[in-house]
Amino acid sequence: MRSFTRILGVLLIMTALVLFFWQDIRAFFTDIVNDRIIEAYENGDDNVNVNILEKFITGIEPGDKQGVKIKDDMAGIIKIESAGISEPIYYGELTEEKLRNGVSMLESTDSLDMQNVPIAGHRVEGAGIRFNYIDRAEKGDTIEIITRDGKREYEITDIFEVTPDRVDILQQSEGDPQILTLITCEDYNPDTLLFEKRLIVQAEIKSDS
Repeated sequence: MRSFTRILGVLLIMTALVLFFWQDIRAFFTDIVNDRIIEAYENGDDNVNVNILEKFITGIEPGDKQGVKIKDDMAGIIKIESAGISEPIYYGELTEEKLRNGVSMLESTDSLDMQNVPIAGHRVEGAGIRFNYIDRAEKGDTIEIITRDGKREYEITDIFEVTPDRVDILQQSEGDPQILTLITCEDYNPDTLLFEKRLIVQAEIKSDS
C-alpha cells in the first residue's frame, strides 16, 4: 500500500509539473520541429517526419504518412529577429492545420510575388511560437522572407489594430513597392471567447537577393 501511495504521489507531482510548465514544453518541442522543417526546406527535402509525441505536444498535423509536406505546401520562411520569430510560411488557402504548423497566406491564389502579401499566424498564449511575440517588433525593424530562390528584406513601416471586417488592409496597389501584411489576433474577450481585433504589422521591401 505504501508503495502504491508513493508511486501515486510521484505521478501527481509529475503531472503538476507538466501542467505548470506546459507552455514552455510546447514551445520547446515546437522550436525543435520548426528547426527541422526549416532545415529540410533549405536542403530541398520534400517532407519532415513528426513523431507521435511531437504531434501530441505541438499540435502540428502531418499532411500524410510521410510527415509534414513542404515541397508543394511551403512557400518560405519568415524571420523577425526583434520578435524572436522564425516560422514556416505555407501557401493558402488558410486552414487551422496550416496555422498549427506555422503561418500561412490567406487564399490559394496568394503568392510571395503579390504587391501586398498577406500572412496570418496564431498567437499562442504563454508560448514563444508563431506570431505570439510579434508585438515586440517596432517600426524600422527588419523582416526576412527566405525562399529556395533567395532572400528578401522588408522594413516595418506600420503597426496598428483593426476590427476583423477591415478587408481594405489586403488591397493590392499595382505599381507601388511590395509590402507584407502580417495578421494576428488581438484583444481577447473572455466573455465572448473571441478575439475582437486584429493586430497588423506592415513592412515594405528594401532588398531582394
